[in-house]
Amino acid sequence: KDMGLDQTMMSSSGQKEYDWRKHARLQQFMSRKWREQNGGKESDDSGALGHLGFNAGDKPLILNRELLDEWEKQIQEGYYSSFAPDGFFWGQQFQEESVKEYKKQDQEACDWARTQLDAGHQIRYTCSW
Repeated sequence: KDMGLDQTMMSSSGQKEYDWRKHARLQQFMSRKWREQNGGKESDDSGALGHLGFNAGDKPLILNRELLDEWEKQIQEGYYSSFAPDGFFWGQQFQEESVKEYKKQDQEACDWARTQLDAGHQIRYTCSW
C-alpha cells in the first residue's frame, strides 16, 4: 500500500466503523475541529508537517452533535470552506474528485454517528498519514 492518508471513524459500541483513503477536505475539516477541541494547539507531531494537523499518535477527535451538524453542512456544500491548500499524502491533488466519490459515504457516516450518539456511545475520528 502506498503512503497516504487513512481516516477512520468509530463508535465506542464497536458496532461498525467508517474508513476513508485520501479524503483531503474531510481531513482539513476534521483537523480544524481537532485544533478547536485541543485549545488551538498543533499536532504533537511537531515535525515539518505538523501544521497539517493531527496524525497517528495524537488523541482522536471526539465528535458531538454540534460537530456533526457542521460536518453535514460541509458535505452538502462540497466542503467549500475546507479546501486543502497542501497535503500531498492526503491526496490534495485530487480533492475535488474525492468530495464527489465520498459524498454518499460521508452522509451515511454522519447519520450513523448521530444514531450512535443517541444510543449513548462516543464517536472518535482518527487518521494516519
